[in-house]
Amino acid sequence: MPFNVTGIVKDLALRYGWGVRLSRGMIWEIWEEIVGPQVSIHAWPERFTERDILVVVVSDSVWMQQLCFQRQLFIDGLNVRLPSGTEIKDIRFVLGDVAEVRSRWISHKMPKKDMLKKGKVQFPKRALDAANDMMEPVRDQELRQAMKDLYLKDSERK
Repeated sequence: MPFNVTGIVKDLALRYGWGVRLSRGMIWEIWEEIVGPQVSIHAWPERFTERDILVVVVSDSVWMQQLCFQRQLFIDGLNVRLPSGTEIKDIRFVLGDVAEVRSRWISHKMPKKDMLKKGKVQFPKRALDAANDMMEPVRDQELRQAMKDLYLKDSERK
């Protein structure tokens, strides 16, 4: 009896909320466009909480205060660009090392030739971490690895 792999993957994505996680990944791609280059030097998104709150690391308290005044503007700008069902309810600003947090997410700007080694594609740490996080609920090791490989192969084409 043949199985429709696309249907199975869609069912799993709905069951485990992977679609929301993938959609939220757009935040790091559009952040600088929404907040502007000057703000993005001093503030960068780090993660989401379980309650749809975006945690943003800020370089110092002066920037934190300024960004608090613009919080709703950023929320609205991000929500307009995100797919439906991935709404950001709030932004929490925390002090931290923006350069370190930002460096985790800028690897997509790395030239493709630098990602190729010995004929095998080296995926950015961000892509590997995202694949591992999404597949964590899958108990079957073989299925987990196959789905992870499929996700990475798809991201390689993009």
